Amino acid sequence: MKATITNGMWRRRVPWEKSGNWRTDVSKRVLSDSRLKIAEFLLKNGPTVRIPVAELRRAVEGGSSHHVNNQIWGPFNINPADRTVNGRKVRMKISPATWASTKKG
Repeated sequence: MKATITNGMWRRRVPWEKSGNWRTDVSKRVLSDSRLKIAEFLLKNGPTVRIPVAELRRAVEGGSSHHVNNQIWGPFNINPADRTVNGRKVRMKISPATWASTKKG
C-alpha cells in the first residue's frame, strides 16, 4: 500500500510494544517527502504520538535500515514516557488513544 500524506501528516498504526517501547519503521521515501511535516503514530491500546518530521529524521536517519536496497528506516523504538525515538530525546505531542477511531493508513 502506498503511503498517504494528508495536510502534511503521515499516519502509522503501531501494534508492537515491549517495556514501553513501540517498534516501527518508516519508508525513506515518506521521510524525505517535502510535503511531510508531522508523523503520527497510533499506538495500539496506547496514546497517539505526533513527531515533527525534522525531529524524526534526526533520530532515525543513519540508523538501521532494511528491505530491498535499504528503502526503509528502522526498525526503531518510540518511547512516549521518555519522549525518545531510538533513545534520542525528541519533541513530540502525546494525545489519548485513538487507535479504534481511525482507519488503517
